[in-house]
Amino acid sequence: MIILLSGEGPTDLGTCVNGQGLCRVPDFQYGPMTLLVDKELEAHNYYSPLETSDESYIFISKPRLTDLMDEKSGRNVAFRGKKQTTRDRGYFFDNAWMLGEEALRLATEHDSPVIAVLFRDCDGNNQSGQQLWQTKIQSIRDGFERSGLCERGIAMVPRPKSEAWLLCAIRNNYQHCARLEDTLPGNDDAPNSAKQQLDEAMGNASSRLEQVLWINENGFDGAAVAGEMESYRSFSLDMQRALRSL
Repeated sequence: MIILLSGEGPTDLGTCVNGQGLCRVPDFQYGPMTLLVDKELEAHNYYSPLETSDESYIFISKPRLTDLMDEKSGRNVAFRGKKQTTRDRGYFFDNAWMLGEEALRLATEHDSPVIAVLFRDCDGNNQSGQQLWQTKIQSIRDGFERSGLCERGIAMVPRPKSEAWLLCAIRNNYQHCARLEDTLPGNDDAPNSAKQQLDEAMGNASSRLEQVLWINENGFDGAAVAGEMESYRSFSLDMQRALRSL
């Protein structure tokens, strides 16, 4: 099985260091969210790809997905079935569409099943939080459906940001985490931002590598977080659905 990932930056799923926008370990320097993907796979598929076959992970950058969409638009590719407007393709639809198509291409190229994980922070403010999150989740699901990947596409959208999931474990000890989804600022420039709170919780040592080391040393109880936080539970259920489809 191949796990195709796409995120936003080094401190979520990770980054390519080969300048190509598509990479595997060691050119793929994975971030803390990749560890959470791996732990979900281990919990529901009974093995850790990072420990047994880290080449199973392939990362594609957000700019590369944009390039693929631009290439498709340049060829004036028509939509199948119902015509979809720019509004219908809002938020992360195009990203999920391109990631899904890449997953299907890799499945054929490697003669192996592929699941795809698209990570995007929800962001937004406290007032728009849940509705905005639901809209962004749906945009990803619609994009995966458009590509034909369907249930093997996984939406990983923390509310409001990935720091919320980590704060649940690192600072809250898996207690009273639901309120993080409603109270953490979605804007990195806001006072007492989510990034600032995570940095303080980690003793001012919250780089990509330091977050990865913390999870490796302390573990991460995904089932506990899923029981507390709707956004993590949605991601976990998407993963389970994708694995059942294999």
